[in-house]
Amino acid sequence: METEKNDIRIGISKTKAVLLTIFIAGLFSLTIWAWIKVLTMDSGFDKNFLMTGLSLMSTTFGLLTLSALKKLSDNSQGLIINDKGIKINIGPNRGQFIKWTEIEKIKIHSQTGGNIYLLIFVKNPAEILLKAQGLNRFLLKMNNKSHKTPVSITSTWLEKNQIEIMELIDEKMKKTVHNKIQII
Repeated sequence: METEKNDIRIGISKTKAVLLTIFIAGLFSLTIWAWIKVLTMDSGFDKNFLMTGLSLMSTTFGLLTLSALKKLSDNSQGLIINDKGIKINIGPNRGQFIKWTEIEKIKIHSQTGGNIYLLIFVKNPAEILLKAQGLNRFLLKMNNKSHKTPVSITSTWLEKNQIEIMELIDEKMKKTVHNKIQII
């Protein structure tokens, strides 16, 4: 995708990235500490269940720590909004370019006590699912099943929050899109 001077670029927030990396690394350290404690427990205690759970947790938090460190050193833009559409460079939709003509509606979705997501409903979700591979395909299928769209944006790692992102998208659409996209 060519970059233009009137592109709106939303980068990855280094402050959020550092804080999330420290948090995830702390959870990883905590599971390793618990794993060592369980190993030193009396042999009369059945440790298999605890060891299995802690092994899964330490593997998950270890991989998340590596992923967070990678994001910390990543200088790419998390989201690019231009006259042709939206380029997503974060999450399971990484690498996706969604043209304005493919978008039917955009909705802000808030989970109770959870993250706020920007859901982008596209005309042909099956096409996006076919392009995805591996774990990303699984995540997009789950998102499509729960939200009726595979395309979602979370601002966890981004410099701007969902409301600011929505305002930027709305502003860009008013200037460039001829068909009406429903914003909910």
